[in-house]
Amino acid sequence: MAGPKYYPILKWKTGEQKAVQLLAAADREPMLPILELQKVAGGLSPAHVVAALVKANVGAWPIGLDLRLVHEPVNFTALTKYCSAAAKAGHVAYPVVRAPDLFAQLATVSALNGASGVVLLLRLHMITLAGTLSAIADVRKAIGKNVPLHVVYDVGPIGEVDTAGLAGFAEPFVRDTLAQGATTHVAIAGGSFPLSLAGFQVGNNELPRREWQMWQTLRARPGCADVRFGDYNVTNPEPLAEDLDPRAMNPAAAIRYALDGKWWLLRGRGAKTSGFDQYNTLCRVLVANTRYAGPTFSYGDSRYYHHAQTGAPTGNFMTWRRDAASHHLVQTVRQLGTLI
Repeated sequence: MAGPKYYPILKWKTGEQKAVQLLAAADREPMLPILELQKVAGGLSPAHVVAALVKANVGAWPIGLDLRLVHEPVNFTALTKYCSAAAKAGHVAYPVVRAPDLFAQLATVSALNGASGVVLLLRLHMITLAGTLSAIADVRKAIGKNVPLHVVYDVGPIGEVDTAGLAGFAEPFVRDTLAQGATTHVAIAGGSFPLSLAGFQVGNNELPRREWQMWQTLRARPGCADVRFGDYNVTNPEPLAEDLDPRAMNPAAAIRYALDGKWWLLRGRGAKTSGFDQYNTLCRVLVANTRYAGPTFSYGDSRYYHHAQTGAPTGNFMTWRRDAASHHLVQTVRQLGTLI
């Protein structure tokens, strides 16, 4: 299948920026990352957007710009200005349009004209099938027949639910959107990584990647074989509460390691109280296991090997998340390359 296979939805903090920056070209090319830009002091500007893309070495590969955490509601005209600023700096940025903004601004959807591509990110519980198909047709008319139009149906946070049921709920949306022929690609996304590691035992844990299970079930349904995959990497789709004081938090030392259909979570105790050097011990457990992909698999895997050596530094919360995101992105895109 030509075109993007993987639509990772990234919260776009420093660790994820660096994980994307360090991807090999062969791993980056089949992805269309969707970047949830974060609030910055003084307000986000086009210059902030361009700077973030430069730091991540985005280059000429397309990315999606999502402003939902910065502007509420997201104005189409303002959104295209950010993408235009990125284009002037040599980056291919697609505006990300979410369901509430799409349905509230259908009368002004023509503002998307001139975009180099568009990503419609639609939470399934917020839309109807008939309304969505009509809106997709309106967007296609506004941007022209040759501009890439990617529809990502997002089920959001996935708890302990029947993934076959989720696939059944998504099936008519995916099937009918593909049959409509107005889109370039259609993907299904979701995130089942927990919001917190509290409650998990110290040591080895395995967590099912329910979004992966949902996608595999869905693509086997009639008319859905061409559906692409999206996830939230090693984070939960929901943002943390803004009133949390990071000085009062004591995150556990942990490795979040993506495998085929599950995560291997190696969990320590709170790093601030029990020491950051717990991470070195966890890395030694990881690299000694047959499930470890090896130090050349991804940048993150090379760092796990580095931290497992005697006398190695501990790293910090940012580098731990960077390396987990790095492995996850490479593991997922390569696995997709063997399936679609």
